[in-house]
Order: sequence, then C-alpha cells, then structure tokens
Amino acid sequence: MRHPLASSGSGEPSMNPFRNAPAEGSPRRTYRQPTMLVTGLVIALACAVILVMILVSDGFGQARELLWPVAGFLLVWVVFIRPCVVLDQTGVRIKNLVRDVFVGWPAVSLVEQRWNLKVYGPDDKGYGSWAIAAQRPKRPAGRGTGLGLGAMRGTTAEPSVEFDHRPSSSAGVADAIRRGKDDYDLAIARDAVGKAPDRVVVRPAVDALIALAAAVLCILIAVV
Repeated sequence: MRHPLASSGSGEPSMNPFRNAPAEGSPRRTYRQPTMLVTGLVIALACAVILVMILVSDGFGQARELLWPVAGFLLVWVVFIRPCVVLDQTGVRIKNLVRDVFVGWPAVSLVEQRWNLKVYGPDDKGYGSWAIAAQRPKRPAGRGTGLGLGAMRGTTAEPSVEFDHRPSSSAGVADAIRRGKDDYDLAIARDAVGKAPDRVVVRPAVDALIALAAAVLCILIAVV
C-alpha cells in the first residue's frame, strides 16, 4: 500500500511544497532553538502588557502610542518566532526572515552543521537557516563529573565520554535531516511511498514581508 503522497498522472506529486499541513498520517517536526523562541515570547508578552496598559490608561485617546507595541510584536514575530526548520514526508522547509526554502528529499545532497544549519541542493548551492545555529553539546544524563581521582592515580575515571547533540542545534537538526533522507530512500526502494518533489524552491516569505511592512508603517505613523 502506497503512502498518501502519491504521484499524479504526470509523474509529479500534486502537493504544494509550502502547504501548511502535509498529507494525513505523515510525520511533521518543527525545530526552533529554545533560547531564541523564549526571548521572542518574552518580548512579545512585554509588548502585549504595554499595549494593555496604554488601553487601560488612555483608551484610544493616544492612538499613536498603541502603534509602538504593535510594531514591536510584529518585529519580534518575524525575527524570533517565525524562523524555523520543518521536516515532513516531502522534504525540508527552511523559514528565514524574508525568504522560505523548500528542498525535496531527492534534492538533498549534503547537510552542513559547523556554524549554522545549511542544506545543499543538487547544484551544490547551500541554503542556511536563521533559526538553527551551532550549540555546545550536552553531557549524557546519568554521567557524573567526577573528582578527577583517577587522573591522580594515573588512570582515567571516564576514558571517553560522548556528548549528545542538542535536538535544536545545527548538529541535532542535521542528524534528523540525514535520518529523514535515509528513511525516504529506504521507503522509495521498498515502493512504500510516492516520490517527493525532486527540486529546490525558493520564494519570498510573503507573511513576513507583510508583517515587516506593517511594522515600518506603524513606526512611521507613530513618529510623524
């Protein structure tokens, strides 16, 4: 039985690569770095509190003052909250500040993780992620730091400790992409899924551009 991502009569999948919801039953994973997300949520909450305080104190008497927290919320959403990397049955979606990139599983040729996550297409062109950067690995749970007594005796208490990649780090997401690529190739070999789009699609992030334009407009009106 084939997966819901079945090909149309022309041989190309009918799925829009930027559609919000994948086919029913398919896994979907979204990656954001917690520090970036928490920072954005805190600032957004502060903007909401300021907005409420202005409404309570002056109502709509000072309409221009209301535009500042609105502009702040829009900017925070674009810079801190919206950027992410999404993996589903069709491939990798990279949502950045003003540009979105889709790389279908067949088109993924290489994944880089040194400074930030970067996915390469078949033309050897890399597409980096604003939201996923390198992070320091964490010590596996249950491993103590020790007192170094083994070293004093000429032995090593923990001869080799392999640190775990954080799931939201560039290394962690790169590993997830490699596993997804391997799973897709295996499923194709078994004829268990329909073929995903073999292409890279780059397009402007329309919703982010609209939010930025609205934020700039709010600031201009508030200043003038």
